[in-house]
Amino acid sequence: MTNRRSFLKSCVAIPTGLVAAKSFAKEFDPSLKFDKEADVVIVGLGGAGAAAALAAKDGGADVLILEKLPQGGGNTAAAGGGFIIPANADDAYTYLAKTYEYADSDMDKDLVKTFCNEAVKTKDYFKSLDPSIELRVMGHANFPKLPCSDTITKYAVKGPKTGGLNLYKTLLGQIEKRQIPILYSTPAVQLIKRGDEVVGVVANQGGKDLNIKARKAVILTTGGYEYDPEMLQNFCQGTNIRGLGSPGNTGDGIRLAQSAGAKLWHMTSYSCPLGMEVPGLKSMVLLNSMIPGYIWVDQDGRRFNNESDIDFHSCLYGVNKFDAVNHRYPAIPCYMVFDETARKSGPITHTKFGYASVIEGYKWSPDCSKEIEAGIVKKADSIGELAKLIGVPPQELEATVARWNENVKKGSDPDFHRRMEKPKSEKDSLQGITARKLSAPIETGPFYAVVLYPSLLNTQGGPRRNQDAQLINALGKPIPRLYGAGELGSIWGTIYQGSSNIAECLVFGRIAGRSTAKLDNWS
Repeated sequence: MTNRRSFLKSCVAIPTGLVAAKSFAKEFDPSLKFDKEADVVIVGLGGAGAAAALAAKDGGADVLILEKLPQGGGNTAAAGGGFIIPANADDAYTYLAKTYEYADSDMDKDLVKTFCNEAVKTKDYFKSLDPSIELRVMGHANFPKLPCSDTITKYAVKGPKTGGLNLYKTLLGQIEKRQIPILYSTPAVQLIKRGDEVVGVVANQGGKDLNIKARKAVILTTGGYEYDPEMLQNFCQGTNIRGLGSPGNTGDGIRLAQSAGAKLWHMTSYSCPLGMEVPGLKSMVLLNSMIPGYIWVDQDGRRFNNESDIDFHSCLYGVNKFDAVNHRYPAIPCYMVFDETARKSGPITHTKFGYASVIEGYKWSPDCSKEIEAGIVKKADSIGELAKLIGVPPQELEATVARWNENVKKGSDPDFHRRMEKPKSEKDSLQGITARKLSAPIETGPFYAVVLYPSLLNTQGGPRRNQDAQLINALGKPIPRLYGAGELGSIWGTIYQGSSNIAECLVFGRIAGRSTAKLDNWS
């Protein structure tokens, strides 16, 4: 546990001088002097904050944005940038409701219906911002066997960068066009309350506290808790949980909302693939396996999951089984094992999203040569020698690889039912495209292994909101003049439809902005 705490503390990458949000609110006093003021104060500049700012401004409100980091973007800029736009709101509700049923997650029917009704308008939303904005299709439903899955299409903003950066730059351009002021390196550290209502925030700029008046409302769009040691330890099921997204996501908005009495939900729901550590980077590098000849093994040298068919958003749930006899998590970390044929067949992952790749600019080498030289990928002439390098029992790993090879050659995986190949669509067949191989033997030396850790793309938990994006208290009543949107208190549960978080940022960001712009000033 000491090692866990030490690691978590070391991975929190808050820039020097920034202060964490406080867990208690500041009481308003008539003699309080405000250093700045606006109708609507937005805390956090990612996709949700940007959408909220634009909607509030276009609704006639004077807006001020606070961003804790020297630049904006949050997880939106680091993400793949996809957002679902359903073809039909009712069908989308039918489909999405099933994802909650699978995991018995807390579902607010009204919120999901609100999301669906607003999400179908997202194409028109972008046209209203700028008719020249172009969208491209980037995928469809993650769970095609669910009813009404054909209504789900993933879109992204076209542009020269990755999808998330294209989206963020597009929204930022609209903010700049409207001359909405942004205070960078200025985290909100405290809410200001007058009785039950929120009337402002205390922000820290260069070590100095600023009292900022919000004449209408405060909107929290600060993301999740991926880099907060205490919350990770209390809410993430497992150990050594790393991050793939923005290091600025340290749970600030959750603490601010709690200080106003907000009700929390979905705290143990998250999108969490596996990641690889590269020394010097602030976040992990996403693993999204592109090759067939590999397996995952635990610290005992044994396979433990269907490596190919698991939805990559759900990998934490695949590795966090606790060994209650030996008191350990045997698959955290785990190891990807592959051979020379696999190494030469193409990159073991892509670098289309993730903070390390998109923001820090790290590109995993196509043949792992850079990572082998750096010692990130271990190399050995035999499976037994490889086992010693990664610290697993050689006999177990040799037996695991031998059984894998035998089963692949027989054309089935009786242990975890991993598919041998992925059939192509009827359209692909007509074009002569063959099925994509998903499984291959591991038999040609040298042999390789890389350490894998569960690495959060985002967390879903935080303050619960209502249909107008108002945050609600423990009794289910709205907290006056306090709103939220995006990953902070997301509506999504354990089973996650890809590209729904950014869709939620756009949807509830718009709703929060419109709702707050309509309010009367409190003074």
